Amino acid sequence: MSDIVIFYELPERELNNANLLKAEFERRGYSVEIKDYYNYREIISPIKEKPKLVIAQTGYDNTDLERFTLRFKDKIDKMLNLRYEQVISKRILNSSLHYPTGYMRNMCYVCWSEHIKEAMIEEGIPEEQLIVTGDIKTDFSNEKFDSFYKTKEELAVEFGLDYNKDWVLFISSFTFKENEEEEHLKRLNNNLEDGKYLQKWDCESKDVLLDWVERFLKNNPDKEFIYRPHPAEHNYNGVDTRIFDLEERYPNFHCIGAYAIQEWIRPCEYLNTISSTSTIDVYLQNKQCNILRPVPLDREFCNPLLIHADCITSYEDFEYYNTVGVNGKFPVPQEDIDKYYYFGEKLAYENICDFAEKMIKEDKYKADFYPDDSKFSRLKFAIKKSLSMPKIIPRILKSIITNKSTISKTDSIDSKYAENAKKIFKIINE
Repeated sequence: MSDIVIFYELPERELNNANLLKAEFERRGYSVEIKDYYNYREIISPIKEKPKLVIAQTGYDNTDLERFTLRFKDKIDKMLNLRYEQVISKRILNSSLHYPTGYMRNMCYVCWSEHIKEAMIEEGIPEEQLIVTGDIKTDFSNEKFDSFYKTKEELAVEFGLDYNKDWVLFISSFTFKENEEEEHLKRLNNNLEDGKYLQKWDCESKDVLLDWVERFLKNNPDKEFIYRPHPAEHNYNGVDTRIFDLEERYPNFHCIGAYAIQEWIRPCEYLNTISSTSTIDVYLQNKQCNILRPVPLDREFCNPLLIHADCITSYEDFEYYNTVGVNGKFPVPQEDIDKYYYFGEKLAYENICDFAEKMIKEDKYKADFYPDDSKFSRLKFAIKKSLSMPKIIPRILKSIITNKSTISKTDSIDSKYAENAKKIFKIINE
């Protein structure tokens, strides 16, 4: 068994980061294995060897925790949580759903800033279990990783884009369907009305935005428009038929979900989002970003990084700032960036690995992660998951049989990241 096991959930969001940590740990002499959070084979056939440290991508309650612990035959006793979602709206934070409960509180946690660390302490997480590192995905915007990215020419050839045209990128945050089940909406904030509000705003915003995009495509055939779906939008909701229709009718419209978002920020001349935290990646690459608000959003539901941002609310401004216009300053105030993101002398991945090494070497980080340590815990977990989400049972069974992710749409969802892993390893070991 490897010394360290790293879990990932959404490959587009996390797999490059996991490979970055793996490369640095291996440089330090540790063996590392990366595992898919949605592969259920090991729940049924647990791993016999015990790792020195398990690194979780996220998790909030005992049910989330069991999805990690039940994969191992022996009890694991050291866990670090990367907590990938840290810049969260006031409404969700007030619901307390975003903070760890139960035995999840025994984990150690990565914090992107001092402000976020203070909020975790206020929620009762001991300070010694928290480490301020910065956000690992921002490391890829550092000049150290310049050689990691494909050139505009390479991407143009791979995806049939015109290299000589300006590229306009839209970073989608849309994750709702109009026929969303009420149970899912309720889980968002433990409040059905909040879920309905977010669903309504999300769907209406997408409707208006797609109208803007179609007008833009008609008026600007000399621009290549790249629609980057949110990982959850792509994995769970399928391709929106309206987006497929735009691809069919407009040769300069492309829906591309491949690669991490930083891969697309670099070559594009114009960048747009509605509520994505990828705004910070645009900032770190010294580029401009249009924050779109086709439909007004209650401040309590807004991404806090963008609450004070200058927003575009009309098609006319959308077209102007994606053709000839350039904002004089970045739309997000500097004080808000500093509030939610720490940038120190070391990059985030180095800070994370430093703390992880400390955890491995010191017994004080051992903890209990077993709310149910009976020999029937796996059976209870299976029954509980079946009752709570009966519709995904066929996918879980398929995952167990095939030893693949329940959300995989290809034979190997992470195969396209193999080349990236080699690049990362080379950069770290130069």
